[in-house]
Amino acid sequence: MKLKLATKVEVKTSPGKGLGVFAIEPILEGEVIEECHLITLPIKMGENSGLLNDYRFLWPQRGDHKEHVIPLGYGCIYNHNDNNNATWKDHPRNKTFQFIAVRDIEPGEEICTCYGNEQYWEERNYINKI
Repeated sequence: MKLKLATKVEVKTSPGKGLGVFAIEPILEGEVIEECHLITLPIKMGENSGLLNDYRFLWPQRGDHKEHVIPLGYGCIYNHNDNNNATWKDHPRNKTFQFIAVRDIEPGEEICTCYGNEQYWEERNYINKI
């Protein structure tokens, strides 16, 4: 299995957010930015995953979520923005996520996904931070 590596991005400081992922070359709408292998967390759905709670994703992304997973690569470094320029989806054949541009992204621009609606933030006690 050969995955798409993140070759058009770099990680650097994102003001007010810690680290972030930034484009170093133009990325076109619909382009796969990166494919990330997933590591399954050894917890059952509904259990608190402690420190990893802020970095875990649900697998599969849609429908009946069966596992908590952590994406490798830059998967846990993409920051949130309600006006996101990227998204992620389950890879059609592999247990991976594909991070995909939802619009053209210019060099120097931070690549952000949308983590979720208000419920996401409420569950993490961040509702006053967004």
